[in-house]
Amino acid sequence: MYFLNKNMNKHEGIIRCLSLSMIVIASGLFISLPFFKNTKIEKPERHESASCMSNLDQLCRPDTKERQWEYIVIHHSATAKGNAARFDYYHKKTRGWEYGLAYHFVIGNGSFSGDGEVEVGNRWKKQIHGAHTANMNCNRVAIGICLVGDFENGGAPTDNQFESLVNLVQYLSRKYNIPSSNILEHKDIHQKATACPGKNFPFAELKTRLLQVASKSNNHKEL
Repeated sequence: MYFLNKNMNKHEGIIRCLSLSMIVIASGLFISLPFFKNTKIEKPERHESASCMSNLDQLCRPDTKERQWEYIVIHHSATAKGNAARFDYYHKKTRGWEYGLAYHFVIGNGSFSGDGEVEVGNRWKKQIHGAHTANMNCNRVAIGICLVGDFENGGAPTDNQFESLVNLVQYLSRKYNIPSSNILEHKDIHQKATACPGKNFPFAELKTRLLQVASKSNNHKEL
C-alpha cells in the first residue's frame, strides 16, 4: 500500500508539474498576444498579370480602335486609400461624369487593390478621352495614370507602385512614340492650379529610370 501511495504521489507530482508548465506557457501566450495584435503584417506579393507587369501587351489591349495618344500625365489620388472602382463610383455619382473613372489607369498601394497592381479603366478599354485635367484639349490626347496615395501631405509612392509606373509608362511611351518631354505631371498642364501629384512624387527619378530602361533596350537591340 505504501508503494502504491508513493507511486500515486509521484504521479500526482508529475501531473502538477505538467499542469503548472501548461499554465505558464498559456500565460506567456496571453502576455505576448497584445504585442502581436498591433504588429504590421506584410501582405504577400501578388503575381497576377496586372501587378507583375509580365503581360502588358494583353493588359493594355483596348477593345476598339486605338487613339493616337501624344502625352502621358501622372496623378495622385490625394487619398490614403482607394482603387479604380471607388474612384469610378465617386466620379459618376458625385462628379456626374458619364464615363466615370477620369483616368485610364490606376496603380494601387495595397489598400483596396494590390500594392503596385495596375487597374485598367473603361476609358482605356473603349479609347475614350480622359477627364483627369481641367484642360479638355489635353484630355483628348493624354493618357491619365493615377497612383493611389497622397504624395503632397503624405509620403512617396510605394516601391511596387513606382516599379509598376516605370514599366507602364515605358510600355505606353514606346507603343505610341511619346517622347520623354511629353511625360508630364498633372501640375505641368496649363489649367487651374494644382500640386498633383504632390511634392513627394519622385518625378526626376521616374525620368531617370525611363532613360535607363530605354538605354538597356537599345543596347539589347544592337547586340
